[in-house]
Amino acid sequence: MPLSALGYDPDDLATAMARLRRQAADEGIEFAPRSPESLLANTHRALAASAIVQEADPGRFEAFHHALFHAGFGQLQNIGDASVLHRIAAEVGLDAPRLDAALAAGVGEAALRKATEDAHRRKITAVPAFVFGGKEVIVGAYPSEALRQAAERATAPG
Repeated sequence: MPLSALGYDPDDLATAMARLRRQAADEGIEFAPRSPESLLANTHRALAASAIVQEADPGRFEAFHHALFHAGFGQLQNIGDASVLHRIAAEVGLDAPRLDAALAAGVGEAALRKATEDAHRRKITAVPAFVFGGKEVIVGAYPSEALRQAAERATAPG
């Protein structure tokens, strides 16, 4: 689905994308330029894959997570596509055929349902969303300093 299908005013979309690219650059994150005709990936499959990897191979989860992020946001790859997920999994040293089989069997769906229910309970309606100390919720793209301060508040004694 192209970004234009979301119904945003093209000028507002261009402004928002420029702001996101600046914020990403400030944090050292590659965020590829988008146009109204840029395609949005259905990331459900990638989220299920992440849940599987986080449970089955936690030592490789961070590498997989970063590779998915880079592919989706930095390179505009369709991370919902099975062949893209397979390639990324193999690149970070995961057993890609095993991940394919787990996805086909629906493994990871329960974790996604639980995360969705938790988000609804916390009234989270957008991404990114960060929960600190089980209480404070920050929704949106904030500078790392704001997130660091929230983490410090959450871990402060008393």
